[in-house]
Amino acid sequence: MKPTHVAAIELLMSHPDTIVAEMLGIRLSTLRRWMTDPKFTKALSERESEQRTGAARIARQAAINAASALCQLATDTSKPDAKALLEILKASGAFEPEAFDPADALAEVLERIESSPVTDND
Repeated sequence: MKPTHVAAIELLMSHPDTIVAEMLGIRLSTLRRWMTDPKFTKALSERESEQRTGAARIARQAAINAASALCQLATDTSKPDAKALLEILKASGAFEPEAFDPADALAEVLERIESSPVTDND
């Protein structure tokens, strides 16, 4: 694959078609023609898949880190209300099955948070 095609694929991961064409100094019609080429399309799809996998891995780790922080907050009454923070985490969709597969550690942390007494920090 040509270096400009590889560059276009990378740029398409974070920029719209029009900007990518401008950045590469090519016409938009040229970029769109490349996007109909089977080799280019396959490489673009593979790169998009890599990006989704990486994003899912980062999201899973962020949810685990957030759950760990919530667990620590549940035992430290001088910090913000852990139940409120838990509600924020739930609202983020971190526990939705379609967002990413829930880990057993998250379930354990949730059980610990829900069973621990929480005091108001007025």
